[in-house]
Amino acid sequence: MKQNEIFRQISRIVHDADCLSAALSGIRAILATEWGGAVLIIRPASTAPGNSFPPAISEFLESRDYPFRGLHTAPLRNGARTAGTLVACIGSFYLGSSEAFGDSLRAVTDYAGNQLADLARRLALPALEYAEAA
Repeated sequence: MKQNEIFRQISRIVHDADCLSAALSGIRAILATEWGGAVLIIRPASTAPGNSFPPAISEFLESRDYPFRGLHTAPLRNGARTAGTLVACIGSFYLGSSEAFGDSLRAVTDYAGNQLADLARRLALPALEYAEAA
């Protein structure tokens, strides 16, 4: 599937979602179907920077299920303020250029982060809470 089609599907899922966790689960399903596997987490801005990643991310990165495993983050902004961070861990059997593939994963993560931030604003959430889709 082309990147623009993934963007359209993410937009549709976020538009139809009534909460962040539903949107996160839908996005995770698209990425897992497209590339092989994914774990998505929303970390609130209130999370201390030194805190380690949750077990789902660590287990995914340490597994040997996928020859390519990438970790990307995207800020979830509320105006000039960062309300949280989308953490996307994606695994794949992709055998092409890892640089081009990494660029695509980064672009999709950034796009998903923007869409989730828009959803949080639409839902008028006062603060983001931890959410996980594994």
